[in-house]
This record gives sequence, structure tokens and C-alpha cells, in this order.
Amino acid sequence: MLKKTLVASALCLMMAPAAFAQDYTIRLSHGDNESNPTHLTAVKFQELVKEYTEGKAEVQIFPSNSLGTETEVAQALRMGSIEAEILYTGNLVPLAPSAGVLMLPYAYTSTEQAHKAMDALIDPLNERLTKEAGVRALGLMEKGFRVLTTNKPVTTLEDLKGLKIRVSPNDIAIKTFRAWGIEPLPMDWAEVFPALQQRVIDGQENPYTTAISSRFFEVQSDITEIHYMMWTGPLLISERAFQKYPEDIQQALLRAGREAVDYGRQVSAELTEQSKAELVKNDMTLHGAPKDEEKWEAAAAALWPEFYDQIGGEEWATQAIEIIKATEK
Repeated sequence: MLKKTLVASALCLMMAPAAFAQDYTIRLSHGDNESNPTHLTAVKFQELVKEYTEGKAEVQIFPSNSLGTETEVAQALRMGSIEAEILYTGNLVPLAPSAGVLMLPYAYTSTEQAHKAMDALIDPLNERLTKEAGVRALGLMEKGFRVLTTNKPVTTLEDLKGLKIRVSPNDIAIKTFRAWGIEPLPMDWAEVFPALQQRVIDGQENPYTTAISSRFFEVQSDITEIHYMMWTGPLLISERAFQKYPEDIQQALLRAGREAVDYGRQVSAELTEQSKAELVKNDMTLHGAPKDEEKWEAAAAALWPEFYDQIGGEEWATQAIEIIKATEK
């Protein structure tokens, strides 16, 4: 009996390394709550990774920045101490400037074109992301255009004059609003709602879904559907971790990433339409696009050369813009 037990134990020890070699844990961090399209995308990725690796890889999801801020986690991905993350493109740019091409104002003006452009950009972009930040994008998700909420109707560029508008603290957003004739107010996110409530600012820009989740309908009356910038966010994996996986696991992750992002885009579109209906029920007026949006677009697009040095250099910016424009055909 003892001999059989010893033999069984020895067999277990011999088999353990092989079994362990097939098990991969992928920790995925993001900054949103569990009702957000970001989290729903993460859950779909989790399901697909399990399916496509036949259970060899497991994705553990950490929502609401529980592993650290988006920038902190992106730095951890470079070292391979955390394996995956979904984050706002603007928070990746400090580590990977080339990702900034996704934020060029009016680079794309419809959701359909944006999807085509992002899918066409991902491979050349990854050639740069892996070098700049040690990360690889498995897919590029979006949560809609950043629309303008205000406390008065804005249907033309002239209506914007004199308003105090909060923007995220990045140079592209700041300079774009300056080109439209106002001095925007960069402000930390936590300060935005009380600033709107106290009329320190007159408006802000974010997707429709944010207007619902942040209850902006309580302190704002109008929405203008400008198309200057889409909320984009890559589903990233640490390149250091990725290169340690065998070929079959790598291919499974690439496939799962693409399909999860496609799912997330669909969910985002559905939630955007739901948000619009709910905002109307809460007495907000949705004005659609500005009557003179071509003026907004022309003023913003004229700024592109000013941003080239910030988004990976003129050569890359020119290449990326050509790729984007080719998707308009």
C-alpha cells in the first residue's frame, strides 16, 4: 500500500510541471463599473479566452481601477507584472505617443468609418506600441463620440462663444476648443459635476452614456452632437507576457481580443441609443449635429500639424492619416 502511494505521489510530481505549463492567468484591469461597456467587453474577452484556449488560460477581471490608475497599470504592463488592461487612449499617450493618432480631431466623423479606421490602424500601430510602451493592442474599442452638454442651446459655432467648457487635460482637446474661439477649462474628472452644479463651468464633453452615468441631466439642459473626437480605448496585453505564451495561446488571445472588442462596440451602440432616450425623458434637449459643423471640422483639422510631434512624429502621423482617409472610400 505504501509503495503504491509513493508511486502515485511520484507520478503526480512528474505530471505537475507539465500541467502547470498549460495554465495561464491573465489579470485584466480597467477603470469602469460593472455596467459600463468597458466591463462588458472585459467579460466577453474572459469568456472567449476560456473557450479558445480550452481552459488553459483564465482571465481575472479587476474593475474600477482596483489594481491602480490606468497610467500606473499601463506602466506595470510594460514590466509584465500585470498582464492586460482596457484604458482610455488619452491615458496611454504619455507612455505610447503614437496612440495619439486615434485622438486627432475630426479624423473620422461616423461610427462606421471609425471602426474601419481603427481596424486598419491596429497592425501598424502595434509595431510602435510594442517598442514605445511594451504593450500590444488586441483590439480597439469605442464608446461613442464625445458630445457637448451645456446649460443653453448650442447649434452653431457662434453659440459656443462665451461659454466655459471643461475638457480633459490633454493638449489636443484644449487646442481644439481654442480654435473654436473659447478658452476651455482643463479639470480633473472628480471636480466636473460640482463645477457644473455651481455654474463654475457651463458645459463639458463626453459620450452620451457618461451623461447618464454621471447624471449630467440634473445640471445640464442641452446636448450638441459634435463629432470631433471618439472615446477610444485599446484592449492591451503586456508584450513581455504575450511573448512568453506558446503560439496557440497567442493566437487564441488575438482572436478573443478582436471578437470581444467587436462585441463591446455593439454594446456601446445599444447603450448610446438607450442613453439618448433616457436623457430626453429627463428633459434634456438633443440638438443633433451643429448646423455649421463643417466650420468646426475645418478649424480642428487645420491643427493637425501642430500635434505631429506629440503623436509619434510627422512620418507616423502622415502614414496613419493616409490609412484613416483610405477608409472613407
